[in-house]
Amino acid sequence: MSHRRRRPSSPPQVPAHPLEDDALLHDILLRLPPQPPYLLRASIVSKRWRRLATDPKFLRRFRLHHGKPPLLGDFSYEVGSFSFRSTLDPPYRIPHSRLSLRPDGSEGWACLDCRHGRILFDDCRRRRVIVWDPITDDRRVLAYPQQFRDSGIVQIHSGAVLCAADDQGHVHGACHSSPFKLVGLSVCHHNDVDSIFASVYSSETGVWSDLVSTTLPRKGINLLSHSALVGNTLHWLITTNSILEFDLVAQTLAVTKRPLGAPPRHDNVQITRSEDGGVGFAALSGSRYDPCLQMWDRKVDSDGAATWVLRKTVELQKILGLDSMIEKRKASILHYLDDVHAIFLRVNSSVYMVQLESMQSKELFKSIHNCIYRPFTSFWAEKVFLAV
Repeated sequence: MSHRRRRPSSPPQVPAHPLEDDALLHDILLRLPPQPPYLLRASIVSKRWRRLATDPKFLRRFRLHHGKPPLLGDFSYEVGSFSFRSTLDPPYRIPHSRLSLRPDGSEGWACLDCRHGRILFDDCRRRRVIVWDPITDDRRVLAYPQQFRDSGIVQIHSGAVLCAADDQGHVHGACHSSPFKLVGLSVCHHNDVDSIFASVYSSETGVWSDLVSTTLPRKGINLLSHSALVGNTLHWLITTNSILEFDLVAQTLAVTKRPLGAPPRHDNVQITRSEDGGVGFAALSGSRYDPCLQMWDRKVDSDGAATWVLRKTVELQKILGLDSMIEKRKASILHYLDDVHAIFLRVNSSVYMVQLESMQSKELFKSIHNCIYRPFTSFWAEKVFLAV
């Protein structure tokens, strides 16, 4: 009886690990939170992961997937110097030198606005404005519009810079690489009337628009406050009871009223976006040792009449989770950031970010200096990612 020899069996094939698939790993990395530390941690796993996490095509997909850029830090003037300060948790803070403004002639520039990954400066000595992208270090230097000079206007008193993409809320994730618009505002005083002029520059056409203007009785208009973008309209606080509105689509100026009873001080109030996407208003009110945050919504009826409705009043001490009492005169509203729908408060020597939907707060940093404060949100480019 013969026996057949069994052929030696080949060892079973070991299936490839799922993470060896570059496409699958890209899909996993795509779902990491947008804050820089998460991608940074993934990039140090191996050389392969770093190559995938810093691939320009992947980073474009990553920005598009998340839409809203994360808060990286702030730009502010402290002790006469304009500089960046990262608000990321250590050890992932971005060194201020990575996003620094070169000092070549910029010492006298005034920061007018910071939005959608760009910063707008006014250089009144040279009659020009500068649009700066801190991530790419790209600068656009623009002379004041000829329309201003023809009308005898010698200075831009306020302004705004914003992405020119027309999607609602700018959730496309590529504001800093898209064309931009900037709005220049100036005030002229004549007798007992103030005239406010505006012109819009488009980076796509390279042209300033014709002047638009509006007037109101002279009440000491202050255009030093920063603008708030709600929908397609920019808003500035201009007097103790008024708001200046500039419709970017119709390119018209209008003056509307603030809520009655809101505090008169500019550092205690701020225009915001309401829960339904309309115009909102935040104000610090309350007694000396029990300040509250009030949230107002502007409602428009079928006849077009607008009224303010007080929606919410919350004790500031509860929002910030502090054990000790807060003295009202040591609290102020610094900024509203439409990118993250949050306001920034200074209480004593601390700066807090308060998310307006959840009313959750976070202490960002401490500073003994009162300063102009401009929160900065952006996705970072490959060169910044590799430098951290």
